[in-house]
Amino acid sequence: MTTEIEHGVVDFDDGIGQWLRQYKEAQAEAKRWAEVADIARSHLEAAMGDAELAMYQNRPVIRWTKVESKRFDTKKAREILPEQLIEALEVTSISRRFTIVEQE
Repeated sequence: MTTEIEHGVVDFDDGIGQWLRQYKEAQAEAKRWAEVADIARSHLEAAMGDAELAMYQNRPVIRWTKVESKRFDTKKAREILPEQLIEALEVTSISRRFTIVEQE
């Protein structure tokens, strides 16, 4: 159960505290496995060189294709476009950021 201490602040009980511990442990494991995956990927990329397709036991296992993307350069737009136009095109969005507070 969660108890609201004051507006916008809650205090977790041991049941929810268990979920917090599990979340932290899972995040640590995910980070560890992400590092392993990064190392494995770098070896695979090096082995592929410039090839776009890798085979293993006569089966395709990796496809490494080139992708072109275009992005809007807001910094350059601010340099060349009038401020009024920039303000008319800007959209504000609100979201919540989930952050675990680490004890010092």
